[in-house]
Amino acid sequence: MTDTWVALLHTPTDPAVAGHVFEQPQFADHVAFLGRMAEAGYLVAAGSFTDRAGQGMAILRLPGEGRYDEAVRLATEDDASVASGFFSAEVRPWRVVMHA
Repeated sequence: MTDTWVALLHTPTDPAVAGHVFEQPQFADHVAFLGRMAEAGYLVAAGSFTDRAGQGMAILRLPGEGRYDEAVRLATEDDASVASGFFSAEVRPWRVVMHA
């Protein structure tokens, strides 16, 4: 069985908060979303980029094929930090050919 893998690229929509997103109250919504993804067994990894202030990435692995639309919905609607406009999320399908 092939799983559905996606990379979620997060960028703050307000460049003024890019250097201190972790201090913003909306960041708690993002952490809550990641926690739900972990509880569901979807979260592979998440973190911030060290060379782009305020930007980060999460990798999700949803069991089964053809779940990209669901991943998009989760990333854009279930993550209140994205739904509210604090972060923008680029959802990229990822074809994984090797993993541990």
